[in-house]
Amino acid sequence: MEVPACDYYQIKIADSGVKCIAVNGKSAQHFSRPVTLNKLPRLYVVKNVRDIYYVGITTQSITSRLQSGFSAQGEQGYHGYKWKTLDSAELLIWCFPDSTAEQMEAIEGELAYYVRKTTKNWPLFQMEIHFHKATEEERRIARSILDQCLE
Repeated sequence: MEVPACDYYQIKIADSGVKCIAVNGKSAQHFSRPVTLNKLPRLYVVKNVRDIYYVGITTQSITSRLQSGFSAQGEQGYHGYKWKTLDSAELLIWCFPDSTAEQMEAIEGELAYYVRKTTKNWPLFQMEIHFHKATEEERRIARSILDQCLE
């Protein structure tokens, strides 16, 4: 498994939602393929400079996933993203088309662990993490993603 290319978004957070303002350094008003596809495993990181706020995985389009995190009102105990009070952030997204849910959760868990190990803090607004026994390949991918996040 290779580390896929990262889609780098700058986002503005307002009115209980997210607005895309740039993708990969170019002005943009919307998220674009492949992050808008459904049933595509992806890992995403919300950060600002070197502060990592959140590590997540989803198979939903990123638009749907973010909308559910911003519109949650506490039904069934879920209150949505804790970082939704920020004004802006960076959103980094890696798509893993051939990965299983277990592989994605292993990479997510390892990435959160490496954030903790490197910065001495868990991601600042992380609410939960799923840990699975990770392979060396999954750990290598998580370390590579962390390096990209801290550039």
